[in-house]
Amino acid sequence: MHDPPAKPTRRIAVGGRKVGRKPAFTADDVVAAAIAEGVDRFTLAAVADRLGVVTTAIYRLFPSREDLVIACLDAAGATIALPEPSAPWRDTLRRWADECWRLCEDYPGLSRLVYAYPTAPTRIERVFRAYADSLSDHGKSPRQTMFALDFLGDTVFASHLGVEAMRSVDEKGRTGLQAVRDAIRDPGSPLHPQESWAGRTVLDAKIEFILTGLEQNWPEF
Repeated sequence: MHDPPAKPTRRIAVGGRKVGRKPAFTADDVVAAAIAEGVDRFTLAAVADRLGVVTTAIYRLFPSREDLVIACLDAAGATIALPEPSAPWRDTLRRWADECWRLCEDYPGLSRLVYAYPTAPTRIERVFRAYADSLSDHGKSPRQTMFALDFLGDTVFASHLGVEAMRSVDEKGRTGLQAVRDAIRDPGSPLHPQESWAGRTVLDAKIEFILTGLEQNWPEF
């Protein structure tokens, strides 16, 4: 009689861990993990841990952290809505401001990253061109369009940084807004914070102020 075939032995790694199939992941998975960690502060080790892989596995798809930063910027930029054809220039600039704000909300840390990473705007050159072309249809020069897009973009990103500070929670469980209230107890002080400091209300007022100013004088970049 023939002996029954021996059962395959299960390989055990040093330390008693079973060696199984390595978890599969894609470049999109890595980008999503980096975004979840925060596009301005993620580490490759944290991204790998979120995916359940070793850090060296990330390098097969992204040779450096900078490569992953660029991929995150490209992912965010791909979601930007383009201007409506034949839209009035004010509506085009409002949409641009709206999209800049949405990016900050959807991609935590982006408002800091765009200031820390000088080439960040180059990743959305296609988007800039679309908005510039829309504004040029209203007789604006390339330098005028860049001034408006840059001014509004800076205003949105800087405003969002301030909002993030108001929303942040310290080790005592206080929001930034509450911390300012504790520091400035006089309700008559111009620095006494309002609930609007943690939202978009003030930004919308700034945007309309800028648009009204552009009606009177539209500088060049």
